[in-house]
Amino acid sequence: MTEDRESGPELYWEWEPEPRWLSGVNWGGSAFFGSIGFGGNFLGSTLTSDEAIDVEIRFDSNDTTYCQTYRRDLGYSAAGVGIFRGSVWDISDPDNHRRLNLCFVEWNDGTGEHEPNLIWDPDNSNRGRREYLLIMLSDYDGTGTTYDNDNSGIQADVVYGWWPKLQSGYSFFETDPADLRIRLAFITNFFSVSDDELLTLQWEFEEEGIDHFDLYYSLTSPPDLLLDQLDSDIREYVHTGLTNDIKIYYQLYGIGPNGDVIYYSQQIWGKSHPVAHNMDLSGTWDGRESYGDIWGYTDPNTGIEYALLCSRYQGLSIIDISDDPVEVGFVPSFQSWADAKDVKVYDQYAILVKENEPAQVIDMTNPANPNELSTIHFGISARSGGAHNCFVDGQYLYVVGHDAGGVEIYDMTTPQSPELAGHYSTYYYHDIYVREGIAYAAAIYGEGVDILDVSDPSEIQLLANFNYPGSGAHNCWTTEDGNYLIVGDEIGDGPWTRIFDIRDLENIRMVSEYIVDDDATVHNSYVRDNMLYVAHYGEGLRIVDLANPEEPHEIAYYDTYLPNEYGYHGCWSVYPYFESGKIIASDMQSGLFVLDYQPPLAIDESVPPNQFYLKQNYPNPLNPTTITEFSLGSDSFVNLAVFDVTGKTIKTLVNSFQTAGIHRSQWNGTNDIGMSVPSGIYFLTLEAAGFIQNRKMVLLK
Repeated sequence: MTEDRESGPELYWEWEPEPRWLSGVNWGGSAFFGSIGFGGNFLGSTLTSDEAIDVEIRFDSNDTTYCQTYRRDLGYSAAGVGIFRGSVWDISDPDNHRRLNLCFVEWNDGTGEHEPNLIWDPDNSNRGRREYLLIMLSDYDGTGTTYDNDNSGIQADVVYGWWPKLQSGYSFFETDPADLRIRLAFITNFFSVSDDELLTLQWEFEEEGIDHFDLYYSLTSPPDLLLDQLDSDIREYVHTGLTNDIKIYYQLYGIGPNGDVIYYSQQIWGKSHPVAHNMDLSGTWDGRESYGDIWGYTDPNTGIEYALLCSRYQGLSIIDISDDPVEVGFVPSFQSWADAKDVKVYDQYAILVKENEPAQVIDMTNPANPNELSTIHFGISARSGGAHNCFVDGQYLYVVGHDAGGVEIYDMTTPQSPELAGHYSTYYYHDIYVREGIAYAAAIYGEGVDILDVSDPSEIQLLANFNYPGSGAHNCWTTEDGNYLIVGDEIGDGPWTRIFDIRDLENIRMVSEYIVDDDATVHNSYVRDNMLYVAHYGEGLRIVDLANPEEPHEIAYYDTYLPNEYGYHGCWSVYPYFESGKIIASDMQSGLFVLDYQPPLAIDESVPPNQFYLKQNYPNPLNPTTITEFSLGSDSFVNLAVFDVTGKTIKTLVNSFQTAGIHRSQWNGTNDIGMSVPSGIYFLTLEAAGFIQNRKMVLLK
């Protein structure tokens, strides 16, 4: 490795064989969904990233490694020797693997459900029991006592720290044995940027001694098709002639003079697509850094519309969006580490909520000269006073994500001195939405969604709780009629949008899902009329037609973050409520986007309303959800089904009597028993009143 390189290596991972039954909790690590990183960045280490090595974790029910254990609930004190079923190896020298010591952490959470048992067995809860795995640089001693009860292994030679969890729907040793390899990538900052029918690949490389790069790609991981050989001084490659919305995987190898692979990049992916569909950009603003939530404010005297944008480590920007966006006012946080997360409006007052300090109530009578009117300390009085999220409904401010748990309610009638009107104490709520005296609170750490009667803030009542497998509910919003609740999941096993029928609180049921990409994380969602506006991190801003909440379909998008990455980058939030129709969105890296929705003037393939017809599904290829429309010329018994290339029925979508007219149906890539089907070619067949029509579909995952 070059001694004077400006940055250290990156990490990437490989797992075999499929299925992969372990995942991880994203703590900001470098690999494996943010769950694995260098030891010094996790709980501490005597090592630097320059001392990291390639390792292989071998999961094997017939093998045992004895490990020093530590208890998180006891301040990480040593807790005896435990068992890891398998082993860990230094594989830096392919011809001489070296077995390494392991340590792991257990946690007694006080519930009695997960008592420490001296066995490494993370579960599928959101925290995975906090059974952190520490991979050490030292040789395995065969006893697990290298790090004895008189010292702290978490401050020793930790190469990598891992916060693991079991994948929902799988059991330990679903494949036995299995391997997880963590490798060093010296070809760094390798990423792809999307455009229409092309992807631009870029990377950095500071080492010496290679002859050229080999660039591999494929439609499945790992990439195994040689795309091109590139000179050693090349740092960009444009892959053209692509089909939009098809995921492609890439990896770069640095090839030495003798033809051997010396250096690797991470495996990355990309999907070519236009920057926008049915949306126009009218302005941007990026005058500060590291952005959070956004809300809108219309001056009642002038009618001027303003974006209120959180700069997480600076404060609140007030931006006039009448023409080219311009910051006209700014209110600083008290401290740089305040982390301004949310902002809402009561009358002419903005309420800026910060994670690590009290909220500020700001008088915006003159937006160019905003005036701090008061502060609100949330939660436990002896602590920071911060919170994560708030909502304003009528005269009340609802605040969640503070250290007192549940929701606090403040009467804002006198903004100079807001009064605590009520507190419902329970587990941690992450986000909250309130309408007509009913609150919908997202309990992100696996407890699902609570529905509360808050019509009397002094007597808050729990009306219902509902949950779903592997939940990490982040954000809630209802349809305009209040019959359906949209739930965005940020940290659960399926980080996408789910829609629930809540008309019967005794029988709440999920009726549909909106999935842009199985691995792409959704963030905040809002409803106006029959439209759902979704801030979808790296997938940008998406607009979904909710005319029928049981069959949602995307009608527009704008990609605010063009690099193809999963995780917490890109579009944080959106505000679609201006009377002008302008839509404002916040991007974590790029600030403010001012957008307009532009409905298509014509539909390329219209469905004839008075005859039998099956429209081509959209999107096609699909991953994994697609929508199709069909028309019936008369009242008829209808069979609409999906078949594979052998003619076998995969999924029956409709098998009932239907009235004449246009109908819509959705397929989510599963068979009749709800199991996901593999990538490939499928056929959609409509049969009604002697009429038969087929459409070809391509499922890509």
